[in-house]
Amino acid sequence: MLDKNSPFDPQKWYAETIWGNRIDNDDALFEIMSLQIFQAGLSWNMVVKKMHGFRKAFRNWDINIVANFRNEDIQRLCSDQGIIRNKLKIEATILNAKKILAIQKEYGSFTHWFYEVLEGDAYPSLQKIISTHFKFMGPELCRMWLMATGRVSLEEGNKYRPSGTPKYGNALEVL
Repeated sequence: MLDKNSPFDPQKWYAETIWGNRIDNDDALFEIMSLQIFQAGLSWNMVVKKMHGFRKAFRNWDINIVANFRNEDIQRLCSDQGIIRNKLKIEATILNAKKILAIQKEYGSFTHWFYEVLEGDAYPSLQKIISTHFKFMGPELCRMWLMATGRVSLEEGNKYRPSGTPKYGNALEVL
C-alpha cells in the first residue's frame, strides 16, 4: 500500500501510463478488466493504491493460476486486507479467468480476441458481446474497460455514458 503522505500520485500515474493505451499482454488485459470490476461503486484512488496488493493476492494476474483458484483461495482473498474484499467480485474474477482460458484456446490469445476478433469499434455492440462473455461486466464497467484499454476512444465511450454522469474530458477526470 502507498503512504498517504507520499508525493506519488497513483491516479496521475495510472492516467499517464495505463489509461487509454492498448495492452498487448493477456495477463495485463485481465488485470485491467479485473480492476474495473473491483472499482465498481468505489473510487479509482482506492483501487490504484491497492494494485500491489491485488497483484500479490491474484498471483500477478496470471490467468492460468487464477482460473484454478479454489474455495480456500476465495477464503484467503476475502480476508486479505491488501485488496478490496468483495466475495462476488472475487468469484467473478475467477470465473472470468476461466472464460479467458477458453478464449485463448480458441483464438490463440485474449488480446488477439479483444483487439482483432471482436467486430466493430462502437461501444454498444462491443458492450453486448463482452457482457455475454464475462461476469460483472455491465454497461458502465464495460464502457470504462473499453476506454481504459484503448479499444474505444474517450469520445466514443462518452457518447454512450449514462445520463447524469459527468462527461470526461481527459483521463485524469475519469480517475
